Amino acid sequence: MTRSFAIVALIVSAFCFSSVLAARKVPADCREVFTVIGKIYCDPCHFEFESRLSKPLVGVKVTLRCAKEEGKNVTYVKEAKTDKNGVYKITVNGDHEEEVCEVNSDSNGKGECNLPMANKSDRIGLNKNMGVSSLVRLVNPLGFMTKAIDSQCEKVISELGLDNLDD
Repeated sequence: MTRSFAIVALIVSAFCFSSVLAARKVPADCREVFTVIGKIYCDPCHFEFESRLSKPLVGVKVTLRCAKEEGKNVTYVKEAKTDKNGVYKITVNGDHEEEVCEVNSDSNGKGECNLPMANKSDRIGLNKNMGVSSLVRLVNPLGFMTKAIDSQCEKVISELGLDNLDD
């Protein structure tokens, strides 16, 4: 009986030890896989926020860059394009805790909606040590504006209650 217990204990120990070794062989950049999701839209009112007149922009290139220092020592770059809903998804391997990561939209926009907004990029935290349990990271919407302001924008300003802010 004691011998059977010793054999079982040996087998369980061997299994546990092999699991530890297998876990150590996983490259550090493959342990976490984050999904960055964002949206690019067209603002015909120059509000620089989405309204009911905003439209999604299709096919806009978005670039995610991570760097050790702001703008220097780039360590990770990945690109994506927006779909018919203006949404992009970027899969990012690895934890980038020691880096500054930023999503930038292509500076061209599309068609008549090609004026960049003041906010052309957004920072995103790509590490597990920030209090967020999900590996999905949502980026603030980014966009472009039309050269001419849409005639319906006055109505939207009234609907939002922004027309009497000067009072």
